[in-house]
Parts: sequence; structure tokens; C-alpha cells
Amino acid sequence: MNMGTELKTEIRRVNGYLKEVVTFLDASGKPISQVMNPLMVELKPRDVLQIFVGAFLVAAPLAFTEEVWNLSVELKRQNVFALGGVSMVTVAMFIYLNFYRFKLKGNVFEFVKRIFATYLITISSIVMLLALIDKFPYETDPIVAVKRVIIIGFPAAFGGVISDYLR
Repeated sequence: MNMGTELKTEIRRVNGYLKEVVTFLDASGKPISQVMNPLMVELKPRDVLQIFVGAFLVAAPLAFTEEVWNLSVELKRQNVFALGGVSMVTVAMFIYLNFYRFKLKGNVFEFVKRIFATYLITISSIVMLLALIDKFPYETDPIVAVKRVIIIGFPAAFGGVISDYLR
């Protein structure tokens, strides 16, 4: 940036989406150029679909593996829940750093909503898939069913949040 060039930043809604518009001004205050960056602090239907597709894309191959079915029986409950906790912290940090860093003020509810939605959508896709292939024994062995969802959910949540991040 040259000496005398200033920036003016504002937030505008363009085609229904929030954008951060950065205007470069010359020394006299006249606009030189503009750059529009997506401001991804709102959870839109498109984002929900992207999370579902990303989570499903990662969950599908895992749900069909006998290793995951056996692991859900053999792995200790505290290890599975620790895996789920690590996943939640990592996904929350990714969402914060890539969507809300420097924009959290005034968007805390949207931040929490995006984290909750990411996990709800991810879990729903896994439960649906496991139920379709008859590997979700919720009525006969609910602990194993929940463990399978958490084990598959670990990488699937990352797939969901990364596909949400891609535009």
C-alpha cells in the first residue's frame, strides 16, 4: 500500500449474503478500487447442505467398515467420549479462526449456532447412514450405537466444517 492510500471497510448485504467491502481511497479520499470478501457469520440453507454433504462424504466409507463396527464394541467408553471432546474443541477452534475471528462481537449466537448445527447435521447423517445399513443398534445396544456415531463423527465433523468453509 502506498503512502497516502487509505482503507474504508463496511459490511453490506449483496444478493442476500453479507460481504465485507474494502474500498481503497487515494490521498484526496476518492475511491481507487474495491474488494469484496464473503463474511461468513450467518448460517444459511446452503451452509447446512454443504455441512451435510461434507460430513456424509467422510462418514460414508467409514460406516461400511467392519473395523469401525468392532472398534465401537471394543474401545472403552471414556476413550470414545474423549475422542468426541477433542473433535468438538478442534471444530470449535476451526470455526472461530476461519469464520468469526475479529467478528465474534455481535455474532456469538451465530458462532454457537454454527458449532451446534455442524454437530447436529453430522450426527444426523451418520445415524441415517448406519440405520440404512442396519448397523445402528440403538434398541438392542444403545452404548455401541452412540460409540459408533462418535467414532465416525470424529472425522465426519471435520469434513462437514471444511466443506462449509469452501466457497
